Amino acid sequence: MISLALIGCGDVAETGHVPTILGHDAFRLAAVCDVDRRRAELFSALAGGAPAYADWRELLASERQLDGLVLALPPEASPEIVVEALRRKLAVLDEKPLAASLSEGLHLQRAVEEYDGVYQIGFVLRYGDWVDRIRREVAALGQPLQISVAVYDERLNSHDPAHSARIQSFIKNSSAMAHEGSHVIDYVGLWNDSPWTAASAVTQQTSPAFPGPNIWNARIDFENRSTLSVKIGWLLPELPHSTVTIVGPDGRLDFDCVTGIGHVETGAVERSFSAPPLAPQWQRQYQEFAAAVRRGRARTATVYDGLRALETTAACELSAKTGATVTPDDLAAAWGLPPAAEVRAATSGPVAARTRVET
Repeated sequence: MISLALIGCGDVAETGHVPTILGHDAFRLAAVCDVDRRRAELFSALAGGAPAYADWRELLASERQLDGLVLALPPEASPEIVVEALRRKLAVLDEKPLAASLSEGLHLQRAVEEYDGVYQIGFVLRYGDWVDRIRREVAALGQPLQISVAVYDERLNSHDPAHSARIQSFIKNSSAMAHEGSHVIDYVGLWNDSPWTAASAVTQQTSPAFPGPNIWNARIDFENRSTLSVKIGWLLPELPHSTVTIVGPDGRLDFDCVTGIGHVETGAVERSFSAPPLAPQWQRQYQEFAAAVRRGRARTATVYDGLRALETTAACELSAKTGATVTPDDLAAAWGLPPAAEVRAATSGPVAARTRVET
């Protein structure tokens, strides 16, 4: 069995990671860690008495029989742990976003390459049947594509103040674009893998009590002349349906992410299809992670996919801050990085990386 340690005992770990690890015959939860000792001890009990730690360094020094780490941490906390884990030849499943800044993300990418390690991002939505179904349908729509994705999540509920506080902490320390938008950029990249050329975004804050904007409207342009419009809405009292619309020169696709009902028109042909609605696919994510550990390399949700999402969402955040359209050169300059062409060599790596692995 693959022995894992979990670092970060928050909500996503409690509702997603732990039940999946404990219910998966390929894994054993060997240790847990959280800066809040009480949370670590709670998770220890859930894991049948696995050792609990409050310091990840102590965990790594004490647990010598580990095969990998699962990191359910804020993006500013995980890169240091990832690099140390890779140095120790431990596989890593890391919740998105992979870092709080593009420079940290690039440093992490270099560590993955230097140590030739197993590193997989927790893009748990990319494994849904609906994502693959749209990927197959898109081929008939032609190029360029006009892609529109609207995601409404994290409903405001006065009877659940803990949830509201958790989501507002995301908004305070990061953004809805960085967290929810990362998912969108990831699975849209499976439909259109062309590099981005420009990004613009505007935001709204629907309550003065929120620490920042809870609604994002962004547009991203790609080299192949396709476009992506993203709308993200958090902390609304009622949530409209999340939807996907894709229009190409040869047809149109519409999908309701809540009902799972889709419709495709190509030429004179119209047809409907159905797929399971949008939901985290924890079991499939861990199946892929188990395969990556055994193989010695991640093939899906790689560090390059994480960098692509981080770069694109960071461009949207910069646009919202400055009120201007942001290009790759603008983003590189804002982060004090080398020219965009050099950064792009790293962050446009997903296609090349997958080709190298699979051929």
